[in-house]
Amino acid sequence: MGRKIRIAITNQQQVMPIKTRERKRLQKTIETVLQHKSVPEGEVSLAIVDDKTIARLAKEYFGRRQATDVISFDLREKPPADSNKRMDCEVVVNAQEALRRSRANAIDAWAELNLYVVHGLLHQMGYNDQQKRQARLMHAKEDELLEALGLGKVFHYK
Repeated sequence: MGRKIRIAITNQQQVMPIKTRERKRLQKTIETVLQHKSVPEGEVSLAIVDDKTIARLAKEYFGRRQATDVISFDLREKPPADSNKRMDCEVVVNAQEALRRSRANAIDAWAELNLYVVHGLLHQMGYNDQQKRQARLMHAKEDELLEALGLGKVFHYK
C-alpha cells in the first residue's frame, strides 16, 4: 500500500525568506517524521508565521498571551483508534522565535525552525513534554530525527 500524504506549506511572515531550497527541506522534515511513525496517509499543513500571529493563536486557542515557538492542531474529525493510521494536522511555527533562539544558541535558524516542525508533529503523534521524563523522551526523538535529516542536535536544554 502506497503512502498518501499531502503537504501544504504557507509563508505568512517576512523575517525569514522561504525559498525553494528551504521549502523542500521543510517538506523533507515532515516526510521523515511521518515515515518514522509509518503514517500511511493524511494531510499536513505547515504555516510559517511571526510573533504577532502565533501570539494571537495562542491566546485564542489556549488562553496564553505570549508568542511561542510552535503550536499544532489535530484536524481529524474523529481520530482513529490507532493514531498512526492517519494524520491530518496543522503545524504553526514562529520564524521570529527561530531567529532569536538561533542567534542566542549560535545555531542555524533553519535548523531551529525544523526543530519546531518536528516538535509540533511529535505532539500530534502523542508525544508530550509537560513532565521531565516525557520531555527527555520527546527531545531525544527530536534529536534522532534531526540528526537523520543532517541538521544535528538542535534543542538546547535549559
